[in-house]
Amino acid sequence: MKSQANSQIEYETIGSAPQTVSTREGPCRVLFGEFGVASTKPLAGAVTLADFMAEFEADPDMAPRLSEARRALSGVLDEASTLRSLRLSAGLSQAKLAALANTSQAYVARVESGTLDPGTDMLSRLAAALGVDAVKVFAAVSTQRAQPGTSRVG
Repeated sequence: MKSQANSQIEYETIGSAPQTVSTREGPCRVLFGEFGVASTKPLAGAVTLADFMAEFEADPDMAPRLSEARRALSGVLDEASTLRSLRLSAGLSQAKLAALANTSQAYVARVESGTLDPGTDMLSRLAAALGVDAVKVFAAVSTQRAQPGTSRVG
C-alpha cells in the first residue's frame, strides 16, 4: 500500500524576519539522520539532514533567517561563554565554522561537547573564523571543559 504525506508548514517570528504559514500541496520530502548505528536503508528519495540544511544555507532567503535564529539562540542555550555560544552569536552552523577554520564539522562538535581539547593552532583558526580574539576562544573552550554536559545540545 502506497501513501503520500502532506504537511502544513508553520513558522514563528524570529527577530525581525517575517514568517509565513503555508500548506504544501503534493508529496513531502522525507528527512533522515545518520547516527552511526546499524540501520536499514533510508527510504527512496529521502534526503539526509546535512543535505537538507545545506539547501537551506544555500537559499538566499533562508540563510539570513538561519543566522538570525542562531544568534537568538546563543543567549538562551548557554549561560556561560562557550564555543557553541560564540559560534551561535556569529550566526554560524558547526559545518560553516568548520569550513572557515579548515576542519570538519565532527571536530567542531567534539570541541563543543568538551570531549576534545584543541591545540593552539586550532584555537587561532577558530578565533579567526569567529572574528574574535584567540584568548576568548581559549576561555570558552576551558569553560565548557570544566562544566561537562553544558554544550551537548545544538
